[in-house]
Amino acid sequence: MAVPIPRERLRISARSAVVSVAMFGATLALLAVVTASQRVIGWILVAATLAGLLHPLVSLVARRMPRALATALVMLTLVGSLGAVGYGLFDDIQRETRRLQEAGPERVRQIEASERFGDIASDMRLSERTDRFLQNLPQRLRGGSTAEALRAAATRGVAFLATGVLTIFFLQHGPRLARSGRDQLRDPARRARLNALAVAVYRRAFGYATSSLAMSLAAGLFAYLAARLAEVPGPAAFGVWVGLWDLVPLAGALIGALPIVVLAATTSGERSIVLIVAFVAYQAVENVLVQRNVERSTVRVGPFVTVAAGLVGLELSGVAGALLAVLAATIAVTAADELARSGPDAERLEPSVRSTR
Repeated sequence: MAVPIPRERLRISARSAVVSVAMFGATLALLAVVTASQRVIGWILVAATLAGLLHPLVSLVARRMPRALATALVMLTLVGSLGAVGYGLFDDIQRETRRLQEAGPERVRQIEASERFGDIASDMRLSERTDRFLQNLPQRLRGGSTAEALRAAATRGVAFLATGVLTIFFLQHGPRLARSGRDQLRDPARRARLNALAVAVYRRAFGYATSSLAMSLAAGLFAYLAARLAEVPGPAAFGVWVGLWDLVPLAGALIGALPIVVLAATTSGERSIVLIVAFVAYQAVENVLVQRNVERSTVRVGPFVTVAAGLVGLELSGVAGALLAVLAATIAVTAADELARSGPDAERLEPSVRSTR
């Protein structure tokens, strides 16, 4: 006769039940707080990213002056540069809007007077629709009525101010905060390994990000000059567009330049051919000479990871979310590479850190 196997019963004490319910409630509360604080969390992440990118420059300038003054100088330069780009975009949009409002009605009258499209344009009431569209165009560009535009501007102003203040805070106190977090580890060996890994990841990941932004800026300036020389409308806007696309490896600048080529082709086929050759040559030089040197000294992320992270971030929080997601992916790839280099023995982290200096 078989001996019955005793069944084990799970006994939950009152204390365990209370702790489980409390942890579940705390998790729900934490999720609610995170959901309600998404905007503030976004400001903190953007500020921390800017501080990480600007830290080497501030440290370099701080060799010749107090760090607070160096931080103020770098921040003023950054704000001035962003203001110049923003003014160029605003001026381009205003100029092209005026041109469209002046040339649009005349072009519609020409279409209505043509034998081929005149009847269709009249049936569609093209002139009336065009006039209504051009009248509402300034309001659409403002983002709604004057009150809505002022409200949106105030919201953006608060966001920029908060991000700027947080960036200055991280630039001034970020290294101290990082050291304090590292010193929470009591074991000196573990603390040293964590410090080595963090320094290596920061130098390689943010070095890659800084180099990518420099290449993006160069591509944007090149596109701006090319569009201006080819008399394509809105050169500043297209410069920013190509600069953002250049963050995608291999063919980003080339894809971003397609609208410039298409608009140039509407007026001159020769100009479009020259632009194609110029952008192909620029992309080739960037890929062969610049990108390879950057990846050799920092880390290779690859186009798939960049595009995938960018699309996820764009879906979550727009352009800023896309840039933050790409940076997060770069940090993750760099950390994985550093851990793979270290192998099973974490003590081997030190040579990989020295190689990045």
